[in-house]
Amino acid sequence: MAASLEKLDPAEAWKPATEDIWNLKWAAHLFRRAGFGAPPFGFFVSRTSWEALQHAEKFGMDECVNQVIDGGPGQDYFTTLADEDTARLMNDDTKLPQLQGWWLNRMLFTPHPLVERMTLFWHNHFATSIAKITKPALMLQQNMLFRKYALGDFRELLREMGRNPAMLIWLDAASNVKGTPNENYAREVMELFSLGVGNYTEQDIREAARAFTGWRASGRGYEFSKGKHDDTVKTVLGQTGRWGADDVARILLEQPVAARFLVRKLFREFVNELEPPPERLIDPLAEQLRESNYDIKQCMRTMLRSRLFYSEAAYRKRIKSPVEYVVGLLNAFYAVVPAEAVAESMDGLGQSLFAPPNVKGWDGGKIWLNSSTLLGRHNLAWRLVGGEDVRFSRRIDPHAFVRTSKKDSADEQVDFLLNVLLQGDVDKVAREKLVNFLQDGSGEEREQESRLRELTHTILLMPSYQLA
Repeated sequence: MAASLEKLDPAEAWKPATEDIWNLKWAAHLFRRAGFGAPPFGFFVSRTSWEALQHAEKFGMDECVNQVIDGGPGQDYFTTLADEDTARLMNDDTKLPQLQGWWLNRMLFTPHPLVERMTLFWHNHFATSIAKITKPALMLQQNMLFRKYALGDFRELLREMGRNPAMLIWLDAASNVKGTPNENYAREVMELFSLGVGNYTEQDIREAARAFTGWRASGRGYEFSKGKHDDTVKTVLGQTGRWGADDVARILLEQPVAARFLVRKLFREFVNELEPPPERLIDPLAEQLRESNYDIKQCMRTMLRSRLFYSEAAYRKRIKSPVEYVVGLLNAFYAVVPAEAVAESMDGLGQSLFAPPNVKGWDGGKIWLNSSTLLGRHNLAWRLVGGEDVRFSRRIDPHAFVRTSKKDSADEQVDFLLNVLLQGDVDKVAREKLVNFLQDGSGEEREQESRLRELTHTILLMPSYQLA
């Protein structure tokens, strides 16, 4: 399939890919995009992430996509344990690293990584920050709402966000009252959450703001005051009535542009962020989304099973976010680490969970990589695999990890690590340098361990490893 999106035939692009193309490369591609790298614990009976990827290759595309969409075994048990952790942190004394560690743990051990991946997507789509909310319980509550609708009904998610306590505080709902409406939520729900710039007027915002009057956060919930709500007639996007919050959400999603807006964001997140897709490529999926009443699971199943997804037009066409980078690294080594310590070590990478920089969220893409954040990745990768940080040194041991492969020669050991981390995506010159570095050692156990740590660190900093 041609690499340029402009040249693609939409009718062919969204057809299911054929099983005969399925191999290790595409299995790893699916797990990077729809999760955080290697298959998580529980997907396959394996001792290492490498074995899990090999199992995935043998299972076939349909089986793997179905498990990604529907989740692996043990979901009820995992949810019970995870909900106990959630309840423990549901108080205002919880610190930000604790929240972040809680979520990183879910990403690492969930039997349904796509749910966590979508939760991260919605966190950025409806960007809300603890910097203003200040109440950890409300941020956790919102995060659980994203998880509830991660692969569910976007209509319900959009409606719920209009009364979510964290969002009500974030966009100043308390000052949105009859007679003096505050337009913050009305503007963002159109510009950032449903339609996109240019698909509404300032008058639409003013009218919608009146429909949202009367709502405010109250404790860990919300309340609606009829006395502060403007119940008069309003006209929003050509529809006239005594509209309230739920009516506006309905009107927004009745606009054909709404489905296209959402599919375009999903496309950028899961298919290709480097080249804007033409409208004709987006339209078939947008039409399907509307006809399914905004069923996100159905949309994602089509996307993750498509010929386009398993093509050079999608392969390595995204830059890993800091969270994807770190969780993917830990997954690759099946590492059980103190997640709160990992969260504290992620400062400087450019992505702080529960604290997006503004209402637009993280821009992503090339913004993730600059002189400062690349240094941050360099330092964090070394803290994790270098053996010097006592919090991680015994938990991520490349030398012990390589021993599980029973590979003895430098060539074999380098190829093993390249297969685990990059599925062989490295040129011959770079591979030869890695082999020479490993061969130049004395062969003593301690030096071999040191060189394997340095070699692993080098691979984690390669340009191809930064790409999802």
